[in-house]
Amino acid sequence: MTLIKRIVAAVTLSLAAAGFTVNETGLPAPVERAAIIAGLMILTPEMEGTEFEAYPDSGGVWTICTGHTKGVRPGDRATPEQCAAYLQGDLGESVDYVMRAAPKASIWQKIAMADFVYNLGRTALARSTLLRLTLAGDYVGAADQFLRWMFVAGRDCRLAASNCGGIVVRRQLQRTLYLVGL
Repeated sequence: MTLIKRIVAAVTLSLAAAGFTVNETGLPAPVERAAIIAGLMILTPEMEGTEFEAYPDSGGVWTICTGHTKGVRPGDRATPEQCAAYLQGDLGESVDYVMRAAPKASIWQKIAMADFVYNLGRTALARSTLLRLTLAGDYVGAADQFLRWMFVAGRDCRLAASNCGGIVVRRQLQRTLYLVGL
């Protein structure tokens, strides 16, 4: 099963458990938030990987667990339980931001944008053409914006020599997910 199909299945199951379907509009915020996090719990760990010892990511940012960066220093170690708590908290912050910034976006668009925020930060989305086009209802144009974010620390991740090809895969997945249901 592809990653996108696994995400769709997780979201569908999460909503079904709460008595809703993916095609419903006006979901209660806690239900929508839980479904978005269910999708991200498939997508984000797959893209980030999990390391229990701090390491500099491809952009040189000290990272631990599943992409957690706040307060991380060289030599830090974490337990699986700490990593799970970091992931839940960090994903929750990303989801909450996207739900406020783009409340009318589809659940799939919110998952893609929340993973984008998780990876690049709120400021990147807040200042982006991606968000501006989403708010304007130009969803295909907005989806194409994911493919503009292919650089890490000034290196073009589309070039094998840059050693950050995972970014290209991630942006393509975000774009595909953003377009689900359109």
